[in-house]
Amino acid sequence: MRKAKFIERLNDKEKGCDYSLHRISRFIQPSLLLVLLKGSSYGYQLIEDLKSLGFHQESIDIGAVYRTLRKMEKEGFVKSLWEKDKTKRKKRYYKITPSGRRLLKIWIERIKERKQALEKFITLYKGGKL
Repeated sequence: MRKAKFIERLNDKEKGCDYSLHRISRFIQPSLLLVLLKGSSYGYQLIEDLKSLGFHQESIDIGAVYRTLRKMEKEGFVKSLWEKDKTKRKKRYYKITPSGRRLLKIWIERIKERKQALEKFITLYKGGKL
């Protein structure tokens, strides 16, 4: 199925649903930490990596990504430094800290709890009984 057609169908399905894949902004922090777990990266690449985690292009608030990175740096979960890339342009690279790894572990536990609750919800729906 073509991407545009898929997105159109997804948008149609979500019109009556207040919860949608487009409303996952609170998931930015653990997602950024997870991406940084594989190695340091810069803002634009992090935004591209969010797409691989299920974020839709339209749902990514670029400002929120950078605000989250700055906040996480202030709180000690990531560190940043300016480096020149191959084209000699300076980019701010972010790296997860040990505190950030601990925070990600906490997020994983919370996500597991949510997943269990959602699986129970779906099972109850499919079974037709509460």
